[in-house]
Amino acid sequence: MNVLHITPYMHPSAGGPPVVVEQLCLGQARLGWGPRDMTTAQLWCDDGRELQRALRTHIDVTVLPVDRPRLLGSSSRAEAAIGAGVRDADIVHLHTLWHPLNGIARQAAKAHGKPYVLMPHGMLDPYSLGVRAFRKRAYLALVENHTLRHATRVLFTTELEETLARRMLPWLGPATILPLGAQTPPAGTMIDALQQFLNAYPQTRGRRCLLFLARLHPRKGLERILDILPEVIRAVPGAMLVAAGAGEAEYVAKLKARTAELRLTDDVLFTGQVQGALKWGAFASAEAFLLPSHQENFAIAVAEAMHLSIPVIISDKVNIWPTIEAAKAGFVVPEAGMAAGLLAAMLDVLSRPEAARQMGRNGRAAAQAHFTWAAAARASIACYEAVLAERQSLEGAVA
Repeated sequence: MNVLHITPYMHPSAGGPPVVVEQLCLGQARLGWGPRDMTTAQLWCDDGRELQRALRTHIDVTVLPVDRPRLLGSSSRAEAAIGAGVRDADIVHLHTLWHPLNGIARQAAKAHGKPYVLMPHGMLDPYSLGVRAFRKRAYLALVENHTLRHATRVLFTTELEETLARRMLPWLGPATILPLGAQTPPAGTMIDALQQFLNAYPQTRGRRCLLFLARLHPRKGLERILDILPEVIRAVPGAMLVAAGAGEAEYVAKLKARTAELRLTDDVLFTGQVQGALKWGAFASAEAFLLPSHQENFAIAVAEAMHLSIPVIISDKVNIWPTIEAAKAGFVVPEAGMAAGLLAAMLDVLSRPEAARQMGRNGRAAAQAHFTWAAAARASIACYEAVLAERQSLEGAVA
């Protein structure tokens, strides 16, 4: 059986959606399916040739010729390619919203009689819908309303994501919960990765590192950490923050200016985006992982930290917080009273190392039970098979 994934972007700076598509394609292929990905060169500095070279070594990807991949941009040049891809697929899996590819794929699916599922990746959360709200309301009414209504399933990563989405759009159709997974480094490589990280960033040697690893974006809550970091350092000399991730130049400059204003230049390391051994080395250096986001539908990096036995400190706007709280894998800080709660959680982890290690062990067990890509691939295929069985049953009844 063949599944066609369609996503507007596959650039690492786009965060979770590219990781999800890549990992589902890999897992589905291992289970005997034929996954294929269609995407655009959005966020890449060329026409997509670099992207194809990077991905075609392990997944089947086609970069579509989209002229202006924006909210109301034109995607007409992609219609023929998407139509052919949909025709050859048994089922179509759309990723994200607010992009012309969705409308083209919906029309192609209708023309060829193929079902499709849609994964919004947190974009139906009230917080997300409130950003550029007027444009999204207009596009929802004109295009995405139809895409959502005709999807055979809407795939959410957590029950909380579905609850929040239905609060905004109570007319949404059938849904499936598809928890995501997390990558882990090859066995026995963490010591070498740590050494590479320390060599690359010698200012972290001998320091007690707290790790923030995410796209640098106002939604992620990094400024919340910066504002209380002076108090943390006063209480725990030697503590420092590693902020690993890339973002828009203007916002990154704002973060660095705030760091200087707080006299934290020697206590905050902005690494930019880290990948491979440097990414795992950043995790290996950390005594805690921090993500006090304003909104997060899943947060793959949190699951990665859990797999690596690192206690996590997150806000209650990260939608996997019930699992973390139940597992006692760290601290879930309520949005109300964020500053005081975040400070208390950071100081607790730094001052009680054995308790922190136990949180890490709890998190690893929970992640292995709930957050693996193998399980995500199996769940996605189970969803597809249910949709196809329903379609076959309906066609049989009509005949």
